[in-house]
Amino acid sequence: MPRTKEQLQEIRKKTEKLILYSALELFAEKGFNGTTISDIAAKAGISKGLAYNYFSSKKDLLEAVCETLLIEMDKIFKPIEQIEDPYLKIEILINLIFTQIEKEEKFWRLYMDFSLHPGVKEIVNKITVDYLDTGFKLLEKIFRQIGIKNPANESKLFGAIIDGMSLHYIFNKEHYPLKQMKRFLKKKYNKESLEKLK
Repeated sequence: MPRTKEQLQEIRKKTEKLILYSALELFAEKGFNGTTISDIAAKAGISKGLAYNYFSSKKDLLEAVCETLLIEMDKIFKPIEQIEDPYLKIEILINLIFTQIEKEEKFWRLYMDFSLHPGVKEIVNKITVDYLDTGFKLLEKIFRQIGIKNPANESKLFGAIIDGMSLHYIFNKEHYPLKQMKRFLKKKYNKESLEKLK
């Protein structure tokens, strides 16, 4: 029985994700320059020709990895766009960030590994810098709405805390008290605590 259009789309989506994750894993392990399309195809368990059907070059794959990062970040910021209450926005944002760290832990670990390789950081920054800047501006807007004295600095501090917690969890998952730190962060940024920063 022939496959339906939906089934074929699902197969294509799964294969594309398999290639992306295989590329990300190899980029993290061998670096961007040290990885070939043949390596990626072998890791994914597919032919080199099939890999080229999805991505025409290694650079295309790198850009797709960065676009995947933007999609994952969208899952954090999009849900709070329509919320008016800034205190609720912060609470939901913290919940979404921690859910994303746990749910996509492998992706974030590999992404962090790979982005540290020479020659990759510049490419990644070029693709993601505008999005990250938008994220900081959104945080700054929330803190300004609350009435924080220096919303720009507070947004950078919030981002640094999240980055630090994420890094510690991803590279020391068995010993890092993620749930405890989530409770700590929610208390640090609850309405009562934020009122004191005005």
